[in-house]
Amino acid sequence: MSETVQPPSPALLTALLEAERALGRLAEVAQDPARRRRLWADAARRESCAAARLDGVAVDPAEFLVATIGTDLVPTAGRGAAQSVRALWQGALFTQGVIAAPARRVGNARAPLPSSGAAADAWRAVAELEAGTDTRFAFPSEGDDGEDEGDAAPFTNDAPPAWTLGWSEALWRCLQAEVSGRDPGRLAFSADREAEAATLLKRLDNAGDSPALLGGVGMLAELLRPAPDLRIPAWAAPSARLMGALAVARCCRVPNVWLPMSVSLHADRTAAGLAARGRDEGWQLWLADTVAETARRERERALSLDRTAEGWQQRVGAKRRNSRTPDLLELLFEEPALTVRRVQKRLGSTFRGAQLLVDELLEAGILREATNRALDRVFIAVDLMP
Repeated sequence: MSETVQPPSPALLTALLEAERALGRLAEVAQDPARRRRLWADAARRESCAAARLDGVAVDPAEFLVATIGTDLVPTAGRGAAQSVRALWQGALFTQGVIAAPARRVGNARAPLPSSGAAADAWRAVAELEAGTDTRFAFPSEGDDGEDEGDAAPFTNDAPPAWTLGWSEALWRCLQAEVSGRDPGRLAFSADREAEAATLLKRLDNAGDSPALLGGVGMLAELLRPAPDLRIPAWAAPSARLMGALAVARCCRVPNVWLPMSVSLHADRTAAGLAARGRDEGWQLWLADTVAETARRERERALSLDRTAEGWQQRVGAKRRNSRTPDLLELLFEEPALTVRRVQKRLGSTFRGAQLLVDELLEAGILREATNRALDRVFIAVDLMP
C-alpha cells in the first residue's frame, strides 16, 4: 500500500503564499535584461562565497575576486581557499548558463548519460519561456588574457539539458576541474557516483511533481539539508547547493529568477540546523520562509546595484560621447576584478587607453588595487565585494 501524502498545513500554505508574492516582485524587477545580468553575476559571487563558508572555508572576498582573474595571482597563503571559492563560482556560472559544459576529450567518450525524464521535460519548458531574452555574457577562460593558454579547458555548446544525469555530471566536472587542476574533459562519474546522482535526480523529480512552489520547496528540502543531516552523498553537497538556486525557477516557471539560497543558509545556520532535525514539514516551513526572505533580499540587491551604477556615473561625471568609461562601468558588474590588459581586450582599446580608464576609476574611488605586483596588477570594484 502506498503511503498517504499529507496535505500541507495552514502554516505552510501561508508561508508558500508569502514566498510566491516575494518571488513575483523579484521576477518583476528582473525582467529588465541589464538589471538581471548585474544581479545574476553578483548573486553567483555571493553564492559561491557563502557555499564555501558552509564548508568551513575561510573566504577572503578580495582574494576570491583576484582568483576570478587567475589563482596564481593570489598570495600562496590564501590560494587554496580562493581556488575553492572560484570552483563554486564556476559551478554557479554553469547553472546560470553563462559558461558551457566542459567537453570530454576525444578518446575519453562514454555512452551519453540519459537526458530524459519529467525533470528534464519541466526544465525544457522553463527554457522555452526564457527563449528570446538577453544573451548571457560569455565569461572567458584565463587563457583569454594570454595566461595559462595551454591549460585552458575545452568547452562545447552542446550542454546537456538541466536536471539530467549528464548535466549533473557536467556541473560536478566544473567543480572538480577547478579544485583538482585536472582536465575536465578526462573527468567522469564513477559507477557508484553515477548511481548516487541518478537516485538524487529521481528524488528531485518526485519532489518537483508537487505544484509550483510546493514542489520547489520539496526540491530544496532534498538539496539543502545541512550536515550532519545530509540525505545526499557528501561529495554531491556542493553541486546540490548550486542546484538549489535553480529549483524554485524550475517549479514556478520563473526563468529570470536565480535564488542564492546558500547565502541565507549561511546567514542562519543555527535555525537551519534545528529545522532540518525536526519534522519534515518544519524543515519545509523554514525553507518557504527563507525563499521569501531570499527573494526580498535579491529584489533589494537588484535595486541597490541600480543605485551603485547611478552613483558611479555621478562620481566620474559627464563624459564625451566617445568615452569608453560607461562601458567599463557596466563591465565591472560582470567582472569586478580586472587588469589593464583585460580592459584592453574587453573594450578593444589600446593599452594606453585602458590604463587611462583604470586610472580614472582609481581616482574616483571606484577601483582599488588588490595585488602588490609590478606587472599584471589586479584592480577590484570596492562596492561589489561579495
